[in-house]
Amino acid sequence: MNRDFFGKFNPKMLLVFNNQLMGTLVGKEVMHTNQQIGTIIMINPYEPLKVLMKINSGILDLRLEKELQIERIIGK
Repeated sequence: MNRDFFGKFNPKMLLVFNNQLMGTLVGKEVMHTNQQIGTIIMINPYEPLKVLMKINSGILDLRLEKELQIERIIGK
């Protein structure tokens, strides 16, 4: 998603939109690409798609897990 944003649209506008959208997801349950479920606890303002998540085994930082991405929002 990040790659597609900046080739086709105004990057400044999309960054603001993306940051606002991701900010609404704090506290929401999501599933990542490895099917693991977690709750978003913090959004990185410089990389809003690479969130900090609470999972059963502790805390997961998607900035450090390059192969993982959010696949879908589950709710809550």
